[in-house]
Amino acid sequence: MTDLLPSRHPEVRELSRRLARVAPTALALLIEGETGTGKSWVTARLHRASRGGRPLVVVDCGALAPGLLASELFGHRAGAFTDATRPRSGWLERAADGTLVLDRLDILPGEGQVALLRALDEARFFPVGTGQSRPLRARVVALVDAGVSARVGSGELRPDLFHRVAGLHVVMPPLHERPLDILPFADAHLRRSGRHGTPVRLDQEARELIQAYPWPGNYRELATVLDRAAILNPGTLGVADLGLPASAWSEVAARAAERSLPLAAVERLYALWVLAQAGGNVSRAARVLGVSRRTLIRWRRDGAGS
Repeated sequence: MTDLLPSRHPEVRELSRRLARVAPTALALLIEGETGTGKSWVTARLHRASRGGRPLVVVDCGALAPGLLASELFGHRAGAFTDATRPRSGWLERAADGTLVLDRLDILPGEGQVALLRALDEARFFPVGTGQSRPLRARVVALVDAGVSARVGSGELRPDLFHRVAGLHVVMPPLHERPLDILPFADAHLRRSGRHGTPVRLDQEARELIQAYPWPGNYRELATVLDRAAILNPGTLGVADLGLPASAWSEVAARAAERSLPLAAVERLYALWVLAQAGGNVSRAARVLGVSRRTLIRWRRDGAGS
């Protein structure tokens, strides 16, 4: 089976193998992770690998109107309530024998959690206003933000619903925990972003900087930064093209300390950061760093292969 979660990180590769083993089954999945870590992306790959050609239905549980939860989830018959002028299929029925994705399940209102749990337990549901049940045949994948255990403990997410959807509970690690994946993702994304056949790539200094940056928005933030840079500066992208926030140096330095980088490597990162914030202006960056312009140019040349 296709690698569901390509990665060079050992923990993520094991996660990918576990997903591949359960993909052909009907086991419910709970995918937890920070925003931008790729929960929806891996869900789509899982669907294509196991139920491709069948419906992929995504329900944003945070967008369901409290008074219409049952109708949205289970559908209704005409005349079931005042505004029900015609019958309507709910999300569970539209999913058929495909994949039902419950995005942000952890913020589904309590009444919706109770109704959904009953449908999952019985593998059937009742459209509003009918006494005839419909089978629930879809594979269920729930997506939740990081820290779901705390929300279960506080009662925000019912423990019984949590256990029902967590047939396999996987946690998507944030990008800063898998630095080996940053450059391969960036290179692949830029290959797809080439405009009119013009290749877009990162120069060595930009590559060093994006690998050092903590990416609090994870893959979504990295993709946005690369897309913007590629549109504004097609060709080879340098540190000044990235537009990384000036306030993030403390986080970059903290990551460097965690990795126990040599002092020379930290100094180089700082100089690249200053150069980026100076918009690539060598003279301005040299003044901030307290070195001559010639020294900075020589240092960049000599350090290009480090």
